[in-house]
Amino acid sequence: MFDRNDKGILLKAIMVAAPILLCMGLLPVLSFYIEKLEEDGRAEIVEYIAIAQAAMAVKFDAADLNGWQNGYALDIVRHVTGASSNDSMSRSEFLRSADNFSRDLGKLRAMRLANDQRSQLNSVQEDFNRFMALDRKIIALYRAPDAASQDKASNLVMNEEIRIFNHISESANTLAVSITLDLMKKVAQSNSYGIVARWMMLVMWIIASAMGFLLVRLLHKWLSQMRSLMQKLESLAGTDELTQLPNRRTWDLQIEMMLATARRYRQPLAIALFDLDHFKQFNDTYGHPEGDRLLREASLLIKSRMRQSDLFARFGGEEFVLALMDCDLPQAVIRIESLRRNLPDQQTFSVGVTLWLEDERIHSTLARADKALYLAKNSGRDRVVSIPPPAPGHAEN
Repeated sequence: MFDRNDKGILLKAIMVAAPILLCMGLLPVLSFYIEKLEEDGRAEIVEYIAIAQAAMAVKFDAADLNGWQNGYALDIVRHVTGASSNDSMSRSEFLRSADNFSRDLGKLRAMRLANDQRSQLNSVQEDFNRFMALDRKIIALYRAPDAASQDKASNLVMNEEIRIFNHISESANTLAVSITLDLMKKVAQSNSYGIVARWMMLVMWIIASAMGFLLVRLLHKWLSQMRSLMQKLESLAGTDELTQLPNRRTWDLQIEMMLATARRYRQPLAIALFDLDHFKQFNDTYGHPEGDRLLREASLLIKSRMRQSDLFARFGGEEFVLALMDCDLPQAVIRIESLRRNLPDQQTFSVGVTLWLEDERIHSTLARADKALYLAKNSGRDRVVSIPPPAPGHAEN
């Protein structure tokens, strides 16, 4: 269930939590002294304890919100697919934390606060509103199909969003400290030293409970993030680092599922090989960084024009492979012509396309597509050449 690192972290968390849990066990034993408190000042102190609890909740909500925001914000900066999806783990937990933060701010606002504390609370609310508005803008930019918008989203995450949230965290912490100090003053103003001591024990119990709760939450969040990170690392292992397209390993896995679907539903499946024309000459003329940029931009443009059911992967160098589900050969040629229009820097693709023959090994289909690609290159490039599959029972030449 846990690996060695997880068990080590869990053991450390238990060692830290043990003294807290001991205090939580001992303090309720002393709580019966609260019954002997004098009535004078009791209601006011209870009210301030509730305010302190609400302020601590806002502070802990800010820490929780920051943790989940960091998770999906890092994915946005790295342009990881699905980072802005509301049902992704970090994003959905962030939205849940934002709801909790807004709810607890409302609870604190309804309580009796000093003028300076209410001013601090208003500042936190205004910053939070600006933060959420900026977050919606970042998500909208990141979901845009163009790289410029996604880069702008990354810059907003790394600059303005971090700045706003740091101010929220500082203001929430200052507010919690101010209210806690007021609580201490009210307790100190009680009629007797015994009452002060007993209420301090109650405050300690509240703080110990909150620390224990926060420790468990942070441990749970850490374990969840570690598992999420492992899943993302596994996903990255199947992604081409330069273009963010599926790599050969992912192609081999996903194409088998597409073949099974095509076989089951008797659907045609077109396979095409793409080769960027004169790419070596482009690299020699403009340099490898520009060549990398061209590959990224061309990949992103073609991917943005594909259907969700299609599979586009990088085979290596300037060669790409495309699988078009439920698409016969004439339709495939038309689709591919539309995909390769208006590429960056007036670059062109040569494409060879064929149909998968039922029960044929995919390597044979790829070899036939490669033969069509060879014909496209020898015919002057910048074109799509199709080769139909052989009739059943006839071997290919």
